[in-house]
Amino acid sequence: MPEVTYSLDRSSGMATFVIDTAGPVNTIGQQFLADLERATAQANRDGVKGVAIASAKKASFLDGANLKEILTDSTPQSVRLTVRRCQDALATLAKSPFPVVALLDGQTALGGGFELLLWACDHVFATTGSKFGLPEVNVGLFPAAGGTHTLPRVVGFASAVDTILSGRISPAEAYESTDLVTVCPTDELRSRAVNWLADNQGMVNRNYDPERKGADGVTVTDAEAEAIVAKARTRYALCPNRPYLLAAIDSLEAGRNKPAETAAGEDIGRFVSLLEHPNSRNKIDLFFLVTSVGPRLAKTSHQAGKIQRAAVVGSGLMGVGIAQVMAEKGLRTTLVDVDDVTTRRAVERIDRTLGDLVARGRWSESRKERVMANIDCTTDYSRLRDVPLFIECVFEDLSLKKKILSQVQAVCPDAIFASNTSTIPIGDITQSAAFPGQAVGMHFFSPVPLMPLLEVIEGPASTPAALATAVSVGRAIGKTVIVVGDGPGFYTSRTFGRYVMNGFRLAELGVSPWDVDRLALKVGFPQGPLHVYGTAGGNVVYHAGKFMAERLPERFEMPRSIVSMYEAGYVGAGQASFYADEKKMAPNESALDKIVLDRGVPRPTDQEVEDILLLGMVNEAFWCMSDGVLRDYYSMDLGAVLGIGFPDCWHGPARYVSQKGVRAVKARLAELADKFLVAGLAPAPEFDLLTTCGLDCQLI
Repeated sequence: MPEVTYSLDRSSGMATFVIDTAGPVNTIGQQFLADLERATAQANRDGVKGVAIASAKKASFLDGANLKEILTDSTPQSVRLTVRRCQDALATLAKSPFPVVALLDGQTALGGGFELLLWACDHVFATTGSKFGLPEVNVGLFPAAGGTHTLPRVVGFASAVDTILSGRISPAEAYESTDLVTVCPTDELRSRAVNWLADNQGMVNRNYDPERKGADGVTVTDAEAEAIVAKARTRYALCPNRPYLLAAIDSLEAGRNKPAETAAGEDIGRFVSLLEHPNSRNKIDLFFLVTSVGPRLAKTSHQAGKIQRAAVVGSGLMGVGIAQVMAEKGLRTTLVDVDDVTTRRAVERIDRTLGDLVARGRWSESRKERVMANIDCTTDYSRLRDVPLFIECVFEDLSLKKKILSQVQAVCPDAIFASNTSTIPIGDITQSAAFPGQAVGMHFFSPVPLMPLLEVIEGPASTPAALATAVSVGRAIGKTVIVVGDGPGFYTSRTFGRYVMNGFRLAELGVSPWDVDRLALKVGFPQGPLHVYGTAGGNVVYHAGKFMAERLPERFEMPRSIVSMYEAGYVGAGQASFYADEKKMAPNESALDKIVLDRGVPRPTDQEVEDILLLGMVNEAFWCMSDGVLRDYYSMDLGAVLGIGFPDCWHGPARYVSQKGVRAVKARLAELADKFLVAGLAPAPEFDLLTTCGLDCQLI
């Protein structure tokens, strides 16, 4: 079966290309390119008056390259030929003597699919719900089919730089103000496209029009472009281990004053080199881990309950986020709190949040209305007797969590009780419960609508049915689910806590707090540990650290500076902390007075700071394997990257150790622990177990 089907309406002279490739979404592979070449050649032979490109798939117009096919033969020669062929196919269609449009009915055009629209199509007709984007940097690559040169012609240089480097996917409405897209109802797509083609005979494709000005009617000056690129390098390319971001910036900069086709040709060498880079391959493998392995990693069974209704107890930031996500996926969701005023305000907060998304063009009004129709609120547990799932998300207070569990089980003894606790073991919460087997942990991450991970915790008494139900619900609401064992902080909070505590320890060793955060960004973390303290709230960090130090004293020692900061009221979240302005990261020098310096230990070098931050998290993850909290390395890497910001360019802690070597990582940890007296760097027993088994690399 052809992947691009050609048909001609001889009465109008209009041809149609219909894309339908193998697999659940349309992708660009060798057969697609061959069929696109044939369809374009046929249209030229037939002398058509215009071409409309559409998709046979419901949700996908065209969603980028077939990565599996590319990686099957990833020799430089093969990759070079594939990228060149793709560029040539788009260029040939763009330079054909007839106008070309695309029709998207609530479908996605991502990566190479969006590049087809930008390069080969003169206009796009799309319905609400259609989405465009160049997310290649999110899979360790960059847009090599012309996107870095064709998008600036549509949205301007500055907007294109931000869109490409963020990998942002946007609704079609975001491009409606440009000359690329017209948004219209489904029943008007075809007629409007045919009329447009008839009215634009003989037009020159925007990428080959020498008279075309910039997207805003002017051309950005060299000085302005240099400033934009410099800002992008500071914001996106501080970490040298993300070569895909560097390649994208280099491409944008180098091609700015060149014809799009010429500039795209120069990108082929960049793409070939990138595909050979180990950090790019890490990112590509992480994509497959998330999309292929992740959905099958946590086991479910026929014992999983069918959940169509849920209650969320606690209507703070986490509660409203969970309720919103549940309701969006079609679950009837009830918010529960202490009084009617609190619950009503929570529902109103969700309504305002979604209203803002509608106002910005991110959501449709109908989507918002569907979500709000699935949300109600109450203070009366007796109204919830038939609810099969309760998600508790009050603050970290053991007695309060136990009280809520008792209230729920008194009314609904058969319901699954899932605590959103981030540190308190499920075994502690269920210690005096009537039905401990019905309780599990469902640890969400903030902001809930955006964070992809759900950490499901198996308590000491959790039944297989309860666990399977939690996993099933997590997947139903679109989360990547990992299952971990019980214990203080579980996996993610425990490992992230180590990162923050090591940041404070480095400040106590004489490293400037702002240098600690700067070096954390350089090594690849999205936020420095001391910046986290201020944005997450020092109160939260203090109490979590105190809890971990009490429960795992041999592993966690509370840095004295956290206590000093907390007692002085330097707790961030609107109060004083390390930054006078958290968003602009303007230093607050007065915080230095609260750092308790350890003058008997040497000051770490920049490289040692980077290693302590990165290896501290790696080591704690391996301690979680040793303690039985983690059961496999796939969950280790998924949880670290998707939940707590481990640098994605390393794929995760397990892959990092695989590439550096078990013995080398253990030796470096021991060296740093001894030199700087950081107890948390004492190598995990897992390293000895691996070397005893003869393993030194390729753990994952």
